[in-house]
Amino acid sequence: MYKSLKILKILASIICVFVLTLDVVDFVKIFNSKPNIITKSNTIDGIVVFTGGEDRIKTSIELLSNGIAKRLFISGVNPDTNKYNISEQIHINSNLIDCCIDLGSNAKNTFENAAETTDWIRENEYKNIIIVTSDYHMKRSLMILKNFSEDTNFFPYHVKSKLLYDMNITKFEKLRIIVLEYSKYLFTRLRLFFEFN
Repeated sequence: MYKSLKILKILASIICVFVLTLDVVDFVKIFNSKPNIITKSNTIDGIVVFTGGEDRIKTSIELLSNGIAKRLFISGVNPDTNKYNISEQIHINSNLIDCCIDLGSNAKNTFENAAETTDWIRENEYKNIIIVTSDYHMKRSLMILKNFSEDTNFFPYHVKSKLLYDMNITKFEKLRIIVLEYSKYLFTRLRLFFEFN
């Protein structure tokens, strides 16, 4: 009996390690994937970008400038920053600033990004949204957004990070960052599971 129990524990441990390894591999895949191809469409209502990573805002403004969507919502903006401060850093058509860009300054983390994004979506009665954020941040962001706004269709457009290709970052540091991001993703899954079930 004791021997059978011991074998079951070993098998369970092996299965857990195997499943966890597959999950980590799936998480890391996005680092080597190209952003989705998004073309002009009358069905896309808006673009949402979460601040905090390199080239996120620039990428979202390029999508808006190309007529991919009607409006852009920038979530997690410093309360002291306005649209014209952003336009000084990134070339933006002045017409777009006035007509088509909204700022959200109440978010300090991804859950708060999702909350103020959901409010913006509901206020505008939007249905189809492109979400722009860094590759390592995308899976977690989408998972949270879908829990906050189940009726919305989210289309991911990740900004490729330079993490894996930056020669100034050691392999150990790269591994530490990936493990940290995966840990956040795993924690978020557990948190949402217990909060929504």
